[in-house]
Amino acid sequence: TLAYGRKALYPCYVFVLLEGLVYGFGFWFVNYLYVWAGLVLVTLLLRKSASYVLLTAAAAGYGLIFGALCAIPYFFIGGWGMGVSYWISGIPFDLLHCAGNAAMSALLLKPLTILLRRLDGRWQRG
Repeated sequence: TLAYGRKALYPCYVFVLLEGLVYGFGFWFVNYLYVWAGLVLVTLLLRKSASYVLLTAAAAGYGLIFGALCAIPYFFIGGWGMGVSYWISGIPFDLLHCAGNAAMSALLLKPLTILLRRLDGRWQRG
């Protein structure tokens, strides 16, 4: 998203489609349709004014709330109890997701953004 802006939605949804093809189109697939687009949107909103530290914090925070975002459909199909229990049961994963996002973003966000911008410049020049 930092390198390609809104065009990042294309590989985002290719990824979601591939996940569905590999793992099957279960109810979790509905979550991925909006959770990944939400990540692109958050990054778009932060990309102009944000430092890599803030973007890393946003990635960590998104990992932390991932389970809550994925629980949204369960509130509609099973009520409050199902939504909350789904969310709470995933909190250990959300903590690991947060830590993993923070570590990977801290290590890779800047170098990969620089690389993608360089590659994009080469493709546009021909």
